[in-house]
Amino acid sequence: MSLLLNILIIVIAVAGAPLFAVLGLFSIFNFHFSGGSLLSVAQEISSQFVSMPLLASIPLFTFAGYMLASGTFSQRLIRFVKNLIGWLPGGLAIVTLIVCAFFTVFTGASGVTIIALGGVLFPALLKEKYNERFSLGLVTTAGSLGLLFPPSLPLILYGVTSSANIDQMFIAGIVPGIVLIIVLSIYAMIVGVADGVERTKFDWKELLKSAWDLKWEIPLPILLVAGVYTGNMALSDAAPFTVAYVFIVEVLILKEIKLREMPDIIKRSMVIIGAILLIMSISFAGSNYIIYNEVPQKMFEFMQQFITSKYVFLILLNIFLLIVGCIMDIFTAIMIIVPLIAPIAYQYNVDLIHLGVIFLANLEIGYLTPPVGMNLFISSMRFKKTVVQLYGASIKFIGLLLVALVLITYIPSLSTWFIEKPSIVGKWEYVDQTLGTKDELILKAGGMYLRKKSSVGDFMALLQPYTRGYYKTERNNLILEDVNSVREAYKFEIYNNGKRLLIETEKEPEIQEVIDANGELITVAPKKQRFYENQLPQPLSGNQGRVVGVWTNSKKTLNFEFDNTIIVNYANGNQKTYLYEVRKNHILIKDSESDDFDILFDFTVKYPTAQKLVLIDEKTKEQQEFSLSFEE
Repeated sequence: MSLLLNILIIVIAVAGAPLFAVLGLFSIFNFHFSGGSLLSVAQEISSQFVSMPLLASIPLFTFAGYMLASGTFSQRLIRFVKNLIGWLPGGLAIVTLIVCAFFTVFTGASGVTIIALGGVLFPALLKEKYNERFSLGLVTTAGSLGLLFPPSLPLILYGVTSSANIDQMFIAGIVPGIVLIIVLSIYAMIVGVADGVERTKFDWKELLKSAWDLKWEIPLPILLVAGVYTGNMALSDAAPFTVAYVFIVEVLILKEIKLREMPDIIKRSMVIIGAILLIMSISFAGSNYIIYNEVPQKMFEFMQQFITSKYVFLILLNIFLLIVGCIMDIFTAIMIIVPLIAPIAYQYNVDLIHLGVIFLANLEIGYLTPPVGMNLFISSMRFKKTVVQLYGASIKFIGLLLVALVLITYIPSLSTWFIEKPSIVGKWEYVDQTLGTKDELILKAGGMYLRKKSSVGDFMALLQPYTRGYYKTERNNLILEDVNSVREAYKFEIYNNGKRLLIETEKEPEIQEVIDANGELITVAPKKQRFYENQLPQPLSGNQGRVVGVWTNSKKTLNFEFDNTIIVNYANGNQKTYLYEVRKNHILIKDSESDDFDILFDFTVKYPTAQKLVLIDEKTKEQQEFSLSFEE
């Protein structure tokens, strides 16, 4: 019965039913036939929305983008960029790429960029003697550039859907986005030289004049990137800041938008947001049904029979996502496909942030890919050309973007270079199902570790004490030495943004005899490579990892726990518990018993050595020095 109903849902979808209705039917039917209550659909929707306060940033960023698109900002931006780089070979073509990328950041590749800017840029390209085929392909391609730059709406949606850190997504997309533009710009320069396109003369006066015309808008992306990168501005702060900034500039200072026009701008921007949030709310229930029934795990087990290499998986992933980009709009693809592929990519040790960049880069290209890439049809309508003409005009650009995609896919550092690296400090656990053993390894700041080896299901292990020792890391080498001077050396690598730790023994492990489930004695060889899972809900960054542990001086002892609580024991016997947060070289102390989370103390933190901690109070400038204690 369930199979027949799912077939019926597919037929309804093919017949053109709205996506939210199709997803809703899928969720309701499958929850019902799996023995669940229909109320669980509503519960899943409400719980997801309550647990995702960052959703408020989606309509705010979109509203800001529509305000920018409603004034003369686009014309002023084109004039500035043309004066800045128009003197280069292929100058206007490069201007087209950069301007469209900037606009797509705020419009989310919804077609607004091609419709709004195409009427200005396409005739300008033809006027400067670029051939029509190249110009069509360029504007069509440029319409989806910018998805990787902050504060792009797809970046936020991916973060919300996959539970990836959105601040990190903002930083991760910048370099790959620049790579895409550089690859296309090189081609534009070659075409400009080959076609003998006349270059404009560089004029300092015109550049300064056009820059002055943008004096209010230019600081916005700089402030956003700087605020997020330095940790002084969270995403929840960036969205209302952007709206307020754009409103003040466009409405109150430049007065390009009249107050009476605001209701129409709000209406146009919220139409797309309403559709996104409706699909998202319904997709939450469907995604959770898929996860609860372990569909990704079953898919991984099936794929693992044929695909054992991470790099082969990435090749197939790119092909799959290019097809998805052809037949789905980006918002639908994120909400439906990400919950399926993220758990599988995790098993192949693909970083969640890197996966997001790969995902969005593929969908950028999918917008252009025949036969049904969305940008092809939008350009066909906008420029009164056949879709077949757009196929031919876009093919070279697709090839160039595929080259850039290979670089983005197989050089992860392009995405992760500027992101703070995860710490090896954490609560790591490895379970060997074959041997029936469990290895718990707790790594703390300053080189102290706690370790416990036990049998799976042995409840008495809870009473078993941890062995204590010291560790050190040298490049990708991890050396453990216990109190009896027994030394173990491993190769290590951290995956999935701190969620998995690969440990590889230097020597081949000895074969062991164990009793299997049938009670028979068998010989097995322990694995040389072992993946330890981090038991912390949120893995620690490098700066966070340096502080976890017990620090002491003559007046007090500070116990920084993994769960962001700090227990302060004073010399007079008093004890106080606070919450702490690490931001770059600052430690913020908050009251654990208050709901307002006001910052009580702001300390600058320094580490003269791995075992020394210096806290400097930002207000009083009082300096306190602590030593790491190896007593628990």
